[in-house]
Amino acid sequence: MPPQASPLPGTPPSHEDTQQTATACTLRALTAVRPQEAAEQEAERDRPRVSVEPVHALIIIGVLVIALATSLTLLIQQSMSLAHEQNGTPAVSAATGAPAAQAPQSSPAASEPAGTMPDASSQPTASEPATIESTFTPVDLNTASQAQLESVKGIGPVTAANIIAYRASAGRFTSVDELLNVQGIGAKTLEKIRPYVGVR
Repeated sequence: MPPQASPLPGTPPSHEDTQQTATACTLRALTAVRPQEAAEQEAERDRPRVSVEPVHALIIIGVLVIALATSLTLLIQQSMSLAHEQNGTPAVSAATGAPAAQAPQSSPAASEPAGTMPDASSQPTASEPATIESTFTPVDLNTASQAQLESVKGIGPVTAANIIAYRASAGRFTSVDELLNVQGIGAKTLEKIRPYVGVR
């Protein structure tokens, strides 16, 4: 209801003002709202629902800035790693300064430890036999511990435990293909881990 102009002192209220006042009183009586309660409810309604102190707002902004910076850093590292992978050069981790681990590849250079690049003199030529000695030693399935098996990319704690359990029950491995009998290792997993495991 719009505020009404109060009549000048000494002038009698008009019939219209009296009727509006009576209607307002009747409505308040019917809704059981007292004038004090109406003012309190209006003040509560106008009060903000969430109040944030400036300090809290600065903390929230700081957390969001840190999260954004972290995600951008990870994005840049991934793009640099992808660019290095496409160029064939080892990516260097910004955090450690050491060459980052790369996905296994089927080329002979992939079987060498990360960070060592074969020089041109060690590459076989058409007149030389294609034997390249590598310092990489595959994990022996018959003697490997749980930790050694877990160090192979593609073998987790459960699969390593299954390999050890199979070795204990069936005896020594005679070939790497025997891993297909181990629960949790299929053809795809075997092909992924084949360059890193062996039988002696």
